[in-house]
Amino acid sequence: MGESKSFPLPVVFCFLLCGDRVLLFRRMTPPWSGSVTVPGGRKERGETAGEACIREMEEETGYRLKTVKLRGIAHIVSGETEATGYYFSSRDFEGDLKESSEGTPFWCGMKESYSVGGVNPFYSLLAPVILDESSPLFEARIASDGKGILRSSFSLAETGCFVQGASMR
Repeated sequence: MGESKSFPLPVVFCFLLCGDRVLLFRRMTPPWSGSVTVPGGRKERGETAGEACIREMEEETGYRLKTVKLRGIAHIVSGETEATGYYFSSRDFEGDLKESSEGTPFWCGMKESYSVGGVNPFYSLLAPVILDESSPLFEARIASDGKGILRSSFSLAETGCFVQGASMR
């Protein structure tokens, strides 16, 4: 039986928190142009995922992260594209907020963030776990059609088991 090898695109996302607010980002570039999510992007050759998170945050928002915490990893399949998403959070940053050619960052209350117009389905799916800072590291498997989430499953590090078909909502 032949195995199909996978070479997923590594991407990073950061939930920047300040009090009871989260920094959101209205994307102006594909994929998901026009949707609201958190800052992030592609990892560059030679970078660790954490270094990529710090670089992407500064490029997209002007904020320089001092520390980041890995919150989870998502294996994402959308059509013929496969990505591995590394999700981080931080409360430790400096600098001044600015817009970039990739989008517009803005602060929003955590509770209100779910009802912002154009909220990305990945944000809706993963934010409840990431914004709960007591949640353990997660691993997720997500299938998307580029418009929404088709199915998802996940496990939490404390349980040590993979729960097939479980929704993170």
